[in-house]
Amino acid sequence: MSAMVACPRCGAPNSPGNLFCSNCGIVLTGSVQPAAIPAPYPPMWPPAPRSTSNLTAVLVVLVIVILVALAGVAAVFLGRQIQVPTTSPARAVGVFVARSADGTNWTLTITSAPTALSPSAAKLSIVTSLGASALAPTPFVSLNYISDKAAYFQSQPGGPVAVGDRLLISTTTYPMGYFYRISDSISVLADGTLQ
Repeated sequence: MSAMVACPRCGAPNSPGNLFCSNCGIVLTGSVQPAAIPAPYPPMWPPAPRSTSNLTAVLVVLVIVILVALAGVAAVFLGRQIQVPTTSPARAVGVFVARSADGTNWTLTITSAPTALSPSAAKLSIVTSLGASALAPTPFVSLNYISDKAAYFQSQPGGPVAVGDRLLISTTTYPMGYFYRISDSISVLADGTLQ
């Protein structure tokens, strides 16, 4: 039978195969030689540096993709579409709305007009405040104050629609809150409220 091993701390007897004292738990140094502990592996973090040119290229592409995505989201969110500019000039008619001195007519004075807009192509329409048609689209030259309660007066008779031309519209037939629209066969050129 083997001899008992005394604990170096408390002196308690321990079997020769014990690694720890059965009384106080201290390591028994003389019992078994510890196995060799292998050297630790090199740390996994931070990773070894890579080629910066590849990393830079990846980051640049990632930033571009994110910016394009954000621009698309912003365009959708704002309800705007990205459009390619056209070469044709904007087609719009500027209009100043006022009441005549005696209050019987609305005076729509043209303040800007597309080049070569013909009075036979330009049309006036009026809609009630509830959206019903009060005056169907009618060419300027066809407006008759007696039947339509609207008339067109040119500053330069016989020419195109020009700055200074006027539309007179009855305030009795077309009261405040009705909407006017000036259009041609291509697009709406102006619209607004009679007020």
